[in-house]
Amino acid sequence: MPSHEDLLIYRRFLADPQPASRWVMTGRKVARADPHWRPFAGQLSPASERQAFVILKTLFAWLVNAGYLAGNPLSLSRQRARKAKPRVTRFLEDDLWQAVKTSIDSMPRDTAREQEHYARVRWLISLLYLMGLRISEVVSNPMGGFFRRRDREGQDRWWLAITGKGDKERLLPATTELMAELTRYRRHYGLAALPYGGETTPLLLPIGGTHRTLTRGGVHLIIKQVFDNAIDHLQSTGEAHERATERLRQASAHWLRHTAGSHMMDGQVDLRYVRDNLGHESISTTSRYLHADDDDRHRATEVGLRLNW
Repeated sequence: MPSHEDLLIYRRFLADPQPASRWVMTGRKVARADPHWRPFAGQLSPASERQAFVILKTLFAWLVNAGYLAGNPLSLSRQRARKAKPRVTRFLEDDLWQAVKTSIDSMPRDTAREQEHYARVRWLISLLYLMGLRISEVVSNPMGGFFRRRDREGQDRWWLAITGKGDKERLLPATTELMAELTRYRRHYGLAALPYGGETTPLLLPIGGTHRTLTRGGVHLIIKQVFDNAIDHLQSTGEAHERATERLRQASAHWLRHTAGSHMMDGQVDLRYVRDNLGHESISTTSRYLHADDDDRHRATEVGLRLNW
């Protein structure tokens, strides 16, 4: 079976078949039986090179299924290439993040509806940033997922248990700041300050007092309006340079999740805790019993991630 290195050499060969006298046909085309026939008419284009490897991968896959090969060397090549992921760039730089917060704080609150809209936006931003939630997690989890647990030093700490991407369960530290925002939001809707176990109230409520769940599209529209308002704020203060407005126009709710991850890293939160907070890997069964690690993760998140309204 060819090695990964063999395939790399072959890829370089396709880009420039040498010696040309042996591999590249010059002049007019001739029949394959002609002694002047050569398999190449010149260097392969990148598209043709990719197509050649698609064909080879299919061939190797057939040989694996037929029992002639133990593995597909091109699958290994693809896995190796996949490890080199680009750096995350879809996050809000400090000036843009501050513009978003300032524009939210400047939202009108003269009427009852405006007050309700402000409360919802502020709570949504808190969820997306302080908890690193995906929109799908915001709309599919209830407030009954909040619970309180005493740590090894005897201090009560709040957590949020959610079902996230791939139906995987995740346990998130609910910091003091997050719980204050939750209390503020619930009181606006006439709910008890703190949720109770099994409560079915959605994490994010629509305007109008009903307790139905918002759609993902509806939440996307709210966030889009938040970023548009931030652009308006920058324009009103004369700070709306081209880079800032273009970044905010491109931004989505997921950028807040990446921003949270970046800020946790900047705040020296342990990489393991950032991984678990964002749910980048599934939680192992034994982690249910590692409450000491959970307590450390809660304390680190409490210190290293703040909205500072």
